[in-house]
Amino acid sequence: MRARITELILLFGVLPVALLVLRSSGIRVSPLPVLWLAAAGCVVLLWRMGRISDPNRESSVNARTRRSVMAEVVITIVIGSALLLLLYPLISDEPMARFPRERPGLWLVVLVVYPMLSVVPQGIIFRRWFVARYRPLLGSGAMMILVGAACFGWSHLLFGNPVAPLITAVGGIFFLRTYLRGGSGWLSDLQHAVLGDVAFTIGYGQWLYAGAVN
Repeated sequence: MRARITELILLFGVLPVALLVLRSSGIRVSPLPVLWLAAAGCVVLLWRMGRISDPNRESSVNARTRRSVMAEVVITIVIGSALLLLLYPLISDEPMARFPRERPGLWLVVLVVYPMLSVVPQGIIFRRWFVARYRPLLGSGAMMILVGAACFGWSHLLFGNPVAPLITAVGGIFFLRTYLRGGSGWLSDLQHAVLGDVAFTIGYGQWLYAGAVN
């Protein structure tokens, strides 16, 4: 158990700091290739654990719970979108929705490509593999959600600003809760993708991915 705690700290605590230090020293570290490589490694590890089909066992979730989780997903998307709208003028001087207004073609590409190239790999790492690997250590309740969300937010240190880790940590709470309650990685990915697309549309791309809006 102690070895697993050390592993968690090194992978999700120390590694993001090391990547940020590399970037700060002038060494270019592109987030997406790092993400894809990590996701591929997690797929291999899940396969070796015999959990590649569905690490959270969606079939064990009854229909009533699944409907409740789906309703919660809709509610969190609506409330989350409203909060993102309200927060943006408080933290940015840039015009809201500048990205879709000035670069509509690229904006549409991002809306489609972002879920496939970013959300799905993050779902593999921070939900499917994280839960499969650390459930014996963290359980399936509040401790798992809080630690998992903190790790998800902390991983965004690479972007070099305080906004990305904070808002992704909050989002991570809802995404991981959806995964644990609903037993569906794809449902939590959908929740993540919609809120991410909303964030990019509003203007959070300036913090969430360098070059997304400029």
